[in-house]
Amino acid sequence: MDNNIFGIGMNELIVIFVLAAIVLGPERITRVAREAGKFIRNLKGYFSSLTGELKSELDILDDLKKVKDEVSKK
Repeated sequence: MDNNIFGIGMNELIVIFVLAAIVLGPERITRVAREAGKFIRNLKGYFSSLTGELKSELDILDDLKKVKDEVSKK
């Protein structure tokens, strides 16, 4: 299993976090981390909703295909 996130390895990710902590400082890094967490949570919810909607639409299309196949057999 590959431990890369967007082509960035774990070592590079640690360096980025350390640099962000140095540049932003302890007060701003917590606020940025909190906002990033909210953004990721909202993004996950959006994609979860989108996945559910696409699944229901595909289920409807499968049902329509089954009905069409049954009608064409008669």
